[in-house]
Amino acid sequence: VAHMQGNDLDDVWQLEDFASKHFKSQKKGAFGSKISIREMLQWQKGALKRGLLENTSKQGANIFKLIQSFMGDRPHKEKDDMLLVQQLLDLAIIKEAKKETRDEIYCQVVKQITLNPSEASIYKGWDLMCICIQYFPPSEILEPHLHKWLIARQSDKNDKIPEYSKFCLRKIPKILAEGSRGRVPDVNELKGLVDAPFKQPVFGVSLEEIMEAQKALDTNAKLPIVLTTLAKAVLDLQGHQTEGIFRVPGDTAHVTNLKIQIENGDYSCAHLDDPHIPGSLLKLWMRELAEPIIPCELYDDAIEAAKNDDERAAAALIKRMASLNQKVLFFVIEYLREVAQPENVPKTKMSINNLAMVFAPNFLRCPSEDPSVIFNTQKHQQTYVKHLITSLTKEDLNLDDSS
Repeated sequence: VAHMQGNDLDDVWQLEDFASKHFKSQKKGAFGSKISIREMLQWQKGALKRGLLENTSKQGANIFKLIQSFMGDRPHKEKDDMLLVQQLLDLAIIKEAKKETRDEIYCQVVKQITLNPSEASIYKGWDLMCICIQYFPPSEILEPHLHKWLIARQSDKNDKIPEYSKFCLRKIPKILAEGSRGRVPDVNELKGLVDAPFKQPVFGVSLEEIMEAQKALDTNAKLPIVLTTLAKAVLDLQGHQTEGIFRVPGDTAHVTNLKIQIENGDYSCAHLDDPHIPGSLLKLWMRELAEPIIPCELYDDAIEAAKNDDERAAAALIKRMASLNQKVLFFVIEYLREVAQPENVPKTKMSINNLAMVFAPNFLRCPSEDPSVIFNTQKHQQTYVKHLITSLTKEDLNLDDSS
């Protein structure tokens, strides 16, 4: 084998138990000898006559053609191989898509990466895995096996593979929580995603990780550059005088393109002409933080302060947060006060109450998954954020003078 993942041949079969229960038995040769599970789970050069899973026969064969073509193991006529990815995503995220179809794609990508003799093909397979994991989830049955397979790839001797794996492991919780994306991305969006595992993380990670990663850009920055950049862009585009700012969503494709651009290290916003685009991305950045700005362990106390309509108790909680969280929160609160200046509200229609309503889910994250609990605490989240906007002062923070 020209290229082998992991430390030995026994380190690549984390999907074997899943496959033994859910793969359809296949045969080969003139005498119809049964194909072993491990053979079904490793790279093959020829076509796949049917899908790996039960109930994915013909569609599974077509999926395999697309995957082989994208990975360079089969010739194709598309002018851009991202068109092949679009076709795959279309199968996985349309309303009628079944869990089996999504799992079939994941299993086939794992198969074609495993014991693949071509390093270039392996990298293309990982590119595909990283894209898929941002657009549709594996089933709850496949996910633990896929998770183990990704964990095992952390020990790969090829330096790039652990980075791919780490990226996928970081994205899985989000796609499981949110479900499939609502649309197939355009070709340029997909191309922007390819290098994401090797870029400094900006979205979906912790504040600490962001600050560590951005040292290469600005060692003196005391706040996440993405936060200050997007906040400034909204004001530069007169967002504080634009109706519905932070309530009206920006164009989805433009927001996604700006996100990809920033993830690739380009923070320029000079090309933007709509404040709703950086405004939407600012909220998305806050919402996607690995840990919310107001940590989960303070959630219940925050809700209690809101229920009691206690502004001082609401502010007192902030001192219990890490200094970085305090600085980020205070920046955003001061910023929202600027947007909510009395002279702006007649134009924006965004009062302090309105801003508290749209920003509350980005500051606080309800730990319960019970829809009724989430619904019943929404108003208290809004009250808490409103109290911060109206009453939080720098004296309420626990920071030294240099912060």
